[in-house]
Amino acid sequence: MFQAVLFELEGVLADTRKLRRRALQDALAHDGVVLSDADYDDLYAALPVRNAIPAALGAAGATADATAIELATLRAERGFTQQLSHGFAVTDGARELVANLAARVRLGVVTRASRRDADSMLTTAGLDFAFECVVSADDVTEPKPATAPYEHALRALARRRPVAPSLTLALEDSPSGIRSARAAGLRCLAVGAMPAHWALQAEGLLPTLRGHTLASLEGVVLRPEERIA
Repeated sequence: MFQAVLFELEGVLADTRKLRRRALQDALAHDGVVLSDADYDDLYAALPVRNAIPAALGAAGATADATAIELATLRAERGFTQQLSHGFAVTDGARELVANLAARVRLGVVTRASRRDADSMLTTAGLDFAFECVVSADDVTEPKPATAPYEHALRALARRRPVAPSLTLALEDSPSGIRSARAAGLRCLAVGAMPAHWALQAEGLLPTLRGHTLASLEGVVLRPEERIA
C-alpha cells in the first residue's frame, strides 16, 4: 500500500524529550523565566527551538528583543547539542522497524530538530544509511502544523521518483505533527504515549514501535476499528 514512510525524529526514533526540556529550561532560566515540566510537555515540546523560545518568553511576559531571543535560542541549541554528546536513547523497536521498512519502501525524516542535531542523532544511532531525505527545522520557515515540512519532503523524494501523498505514511509524536501530515495529504499514525484526544487526530496509535513491520503499520491504517496497536 505505502511507497514511502516519513518519520519525526524526536519522540519517534530518538527519545530526546528530557534532554530537550532541560536545554530549554536552562536557556530560559538565564533570562529569569521558569518553565515547568508540564508546560514544556503541553506547549513547547513539538516546536523547533527557534519557535519555542519566543513563545515561552511571551507567555511569561518577559520583554525580549530580537537579539535576546537569538541569544536564548543559541543557548538552548548549544545546551541540547552538549547533552546529546553524552548519549541518548533510541526508542524501543526503532532500529528493527527502520531495517524492516528500508528493504520495502522509501524512507525520510521530517523533524523539528536542526540539521546538525538531526544528522548527529541519525549517525550516532546508526540509522543514517536508511533515509533518502532529511527535512530539518533549518529547511523550512513554517514549522508543523504547517504543511511546509511534509511538502518539502515530498519534493525531495520527487527528485528521484515522485510519490503520491496518499501513498505516504507519516509517524508522528505530537498533535502539530499529525495535523501537518494530514493537511499535506499523508496518512498518519501517532507514536508513543499521548492523550487519546491527540491520538484521535491520526489514523491510529502505536504506543511503541516494538514488533511492528510495514504490514502491521498498513494494517492499523486500513482497520480503523483497531486504532491502537
